[in-house]
This record gives sequence, structure tokens and C-alpha cells, in this order.
Amino acid sequence: MNWKHLFHRCFIKLKRDRFQKKFGKIDKTSSFGENGYGDTCTIEGHSGIIIGKECRFGRQCEIIVYNEEAPSKVRLQIGDDVRATSRCRITCAECITIGNHVLLAPDVFITDHNHGMDPTLECGYARQELITKPVQICDGAWIGQRASVLPGVTIGEHSIIGANSVVTHDIPAYSIAAGSPARVFKRWNFKSNRWERVDNESTE
Repeated sequence: MNWKHLFHRCFIKLKRDRFQKKFGKIDKTSSFGENGYGDTCTIEGHSGIIIGKECRFGRQCEIIVYNEEAPSKVRLQIGDDVRATSRCRITCAECITIGNHVLLAPDVFITDHNHGMDPTLECGYARQELITKPVQICDGAWIGQRASVLPGVTIGEHSIIGANSVVTHDIPAYSIAAGSPARVFKRWNFKSNRWERVDNESTE
């Protein structure tokens, strides 16, 4: 028997068990980091986070939920089989909901809040009260590399957001959107079973 290998497995299991107990709720099949216990990742506000089955968050992901003492009001809810490859950043001050089978490419940024923008206050912008609007990413969506999803946005089921896009408005289901701000340029046609171009359509 390889005692060194056995010790390593026990060490990893212990770290994962301790890590998972911090969350409001997390399925044991879900993991963060290379070894599954949040290694290389930054996670704050664990008690306000709910995570489903078979979720995988890769290296250097950063997830922050503010005001974890009030998880009933501040919550990040992630469904089943959500995959975030690396360096995903999610910051939640009110409510972010991510559905099942969602794919998050590297360097995706998702937030439900922004600082106040009153230029007359001496405190500057950093100390102004946060402005929050819930965010929802529906089942089967795919968010491309370095895309940003901003407060108040709903991304419909099975939609695709192109790389480097900034999503400022709702994106309908079964759509492809890209740009800054992101706009729909294709939709899935169920009759022809293919993506078809949509000309000059606004996502507002």
C-alpha cells in the first residue's frame, strides 16, 4: 500500500469537508479549485451561497457575497452542472441566480451591483451606497471569455454571449448576442433547426 498516496487522499477529503461546511448549501459533488476545496480560489460570504450538483469552478475563481449575516436577503444561487473554467469573478450584493448546465468561459465577470454615482459627494464613489438589481442566467446559457454581465440583466435559456461582450440589457432565450453593449444578432429557428441572423435588433 502506498501510504503517502493514502495520506494525501485523506488530507484532500478533510479539506473538502471543512470547505463545504462553510456554505449555506453545497452538494458534495461540486468543487472549487484544483483539488476541490477552494485552493487557488477566493470565496467570501459562504453562508449566502447555495450550489447544486456536479458544479466545477476552476483555478483563481473569485466569488464574493456581501452581508452574509443576512443570507435571506443576499444570496448567490447556482444550479446543477455549472462549469466555470478559470478566473471567473462573481460579486453579489442582492441576488444572482445561475441555472442548470451553464457554461462560464475564462475571465467572465458577473455582478448585481454598482456604486452610487453622485459626483457632488465628498466621500467619492467608493463609499457611496451600492445600487443593486438582481441578475439571472437561465438554464443552458454559455457566457464567452472575458464577457461582463451587469446588474439587472436576465440572460435567457440556451443563449450564447460572445467573448468580450458587455451585457447591459436582457437577452432573450435561444439567442446569440455580442458586442458592447451586447446585441442579439442570431436566434435559433426551431423549424429549420439552425441559427439565423437577426438584423438590427436591439436587446432593450
